[in-house]
Amino acid sequence: MQKKDLSKIKWGEIYTCDLGKMKGSVQCGVRPILVVQTNKLNGSSPTVVVAVITSVRKREDIASHIPLETDCGLNEPSMVMLEQIRTIDKAEELISFIGRIEDGETIAKIKDGIRYQFQLMRKRKPIRTGYILSLCPKCRAEFFSVPENILRRVDPLQVEKEPCDKCQVGYGYDYLITKRTKRPNNGGGGLDV
Repeated sequence: MQKKDLSKIKWGEIYTCDLGKMKGSVQCGVRPILVVQTNKLNGSSPTVVVAVITSVRKREDIASHIPLETDCGLNEPSMVMLEQIRTIDKAEELISFIGRIEDGETIAKIKDGIRYQFQLMRKRKPIRTGYILSLCPKCRAEFFSVPENILRRVDPLQVEKEPCDKCQVGYGYDYLITKRTKRPNNGGGGLDV
């Protein structure tokens, strides 16, 4: 594990954290956590909002339980529990940097899980299935250049830009990304007999 500059903490990064002693069902002890606080606050605040990660994967049917694989730096497949969110002191409780979630589908599930946990669900048209990513203009152009992709702004009235889920550098808006479906060809557009 490596040390990381605490002023440069980013949304979607995973750290080892000492959560101390708690009572009841609240997760405690030294364990991995996921940063879920907006990057706009991460650089200037001495605290950070995090969600607890556990290696015990159960009840994955709950919308706030998101499975995580080892590709994000974890030693074993785990699960982030978005109902176990808390504010911690960066200097006192964070121990070391583990990795970062870069998979777009996992990022979208985490964002949806946070919206579910805090009843911030957006109304979506159930016509198409896809995934939601916040994309900066550069990454949006990359997705848009693929002919099979359809990109639509999730909320055309969204004013505040969010960190790009793909590059984690730029800022942009939420887009629903779906794939084009081919319409059946009935041989020239006439009626089937």
